[in-house]
Amino acid sequence: MQRAAFRLQVRKDKIKEYKQHHEQVWPEMLEALRRHGWRNYSLFMNEDGELFGYVEVEESLEKCLEGMASEEVNTRWQQLMAPFFRNVRADQSLEILEPVFFLE
Repeated sequence: MQRAAFRLQVRKDKIKEYKQHHEQVWPEMLEALRRHGWRNYSLFMNEDGELFGYVEVEESLEKCLEGMASEEVNTRWQQLMAPFFRNVRADQSLEILEPVFFLE
């Protein structure tokens, strides 16, 4: 299992709508994430739209992202989410953070 954290920037004028979409993530998207090994996936956001994500993955984040890239539902979700980010596709523009400490 690998723990991974990342940052993204949501546009300030889109924060409210972004949160609304994440209150009702499509069931088929959730199923695809689980199928490709995403576990304990959490998103946190500050008032400026800086988004911090944390996920535990079965093998590697890279492998999970590759798996999701093959999912039609992910393509639709990323197209829906693209206007919310300064970067065009969140799943291809992750700023991966280096782990420096872990207390088990």
